[in-house]
Amino acid sequence: MFVVSIDGDICTGCGLCVEGCPSRILSFNSEEEKAFVSGDETECMGCEACTVVCESGAITIMEI
Repeated sequence: MFVVSIDGDICTGCGLCVEGCPSRILSFNSEEEKAFVSGDETECMGCEACTVVCESGAITIMEI
């Protein structure tokens, strides 16, 4: 099982992680211009599709 988190202080708001997540648990807040975990963070498959496209390194995936 995996858990995904996004550091809002580091996120640049490009939105590529939202598009790349096959689990569809990431969303984009247009007011803050930041990505965030909108679904159940434990539904992360650990595929790292979001971390690959995140140039700022704001996304962390941990195995639990």
